[in-house]
Amino acid sequence: MSVKPIDTFITNSVELFEVNPSQTTLSISYKWKSKSGKKPVVSFKTHNSHLSSCYKFRTNKSKDVSRLLSALGPRGVTITRGKIEKRVLKGNDKSRDVVGLSTLMVNTEVKEHVPVVEEKGQSLEGLKKKSKKGKKRR
Repeated sequence: MSVKPIDTFITNSVELFEVNPSQTTLSISYKWKSKSGKKPVVSFKTHNSHLSSCYKFRTNKSKDVSRLLSALGPRGVTITRGKIEKRVLKGNDKSRDVVGLSTLMVNTEVKEHVPVVEEKGQSLEGLKKKSKKGKKRR
């Protein structure tokens, strides 16, 4: 399995934010042109002028846009390892988790939200009346 360009962009962007988060910028631009007949394009750019590094990724696929937006969130994404990385580790682990960019930006751990379920004293089954269909009362 080969490493996809989207995975290298995510990995490089995360590394750039880990090294220097205060001077790294991430920009997202959306372009659509109705006259030329081209498909709309979303471009992602991670830039750090202090380290003179810039990474760009352009796509017109909604799956790639969704993956990149989830990489921006606190949970991050799972990336498949390349051939060389698999050989070095010599393990069966074919993927690795990459931390989300927003976690690096705010420099805190983000806790998982667990919705609270309200418990009532009586269950819904006790409140419902059982209907007797098809039986006649005498």
